[in-house]
Amino acid sequence: STRSIFSKKGITFSSTKDIIQNVTQKNVDTLELSKKLVDETVIEACVNAIEESRMIHFFGIGASLLVAKDFYLKMLRVEKLCSYADDWHLQMLAAKSMGTQDLAIIFSYSGMTEEMIACAEVVKDNGAKVIVITSANDSKLAKQADYVLFVAATESLIRSGAMSSRISQLNMVDILYSTYISKHYERCMKILPKTYVEGS
Repeated sequence: STRSIFSKKGITFSSTKDIIQNVTQKNVDTLELSKKLVDETVIEACVNAIEESRMIHFFGIGASLLVAKDFYLKMLRVEKLCSYADDWHLQMLAAKSMGTQDLAIIFSYSGMTEEMIACAEVVKDNGAKVIVITSANDSKLAKQADYVLFVAATESLIRSGAMSSRISQLNMVDILYSTYISKHYERCMKILPKTYVEGS
């Protein structure tokens, strides 16, 4: 039998069937909770900031970096000028190069990631706008943001691996991306076939 390191209410899941059921349900519950936190006016303001920006820089560390990359690839598909780096030093260099017409989108589930706080502070000093996607509304990172998009806090900060937190952040990316496409539907429908890469 398979034994999981995860538990719920003190019960260890001892079978693969239990793991499938509980992991899936945890993700579903997280998305439902996150949906309740979504503010339509903030989503629209963030999409406006994306539209008006000269360039978007994406920031994240660890699992949040994977979400940042996903958003970066999506915006490339609609030919929005943007950058992404998987090295924190390169992210800091990007932050230092930003100007008042640029936009930073920063992912940190905890809102406590020191590297992301440092990048946000530099971005703000340069006069650029900041969107933060996090579960922590009172975090130092959230306080640096022009706009904060909240996801449900359903995982402990000390965890064996990001699961539902990653799902909730990806869902927020999909909401922003879909809203952007909806506002620029005709243009995007012309661009997407051109930027399609077979097998991607």
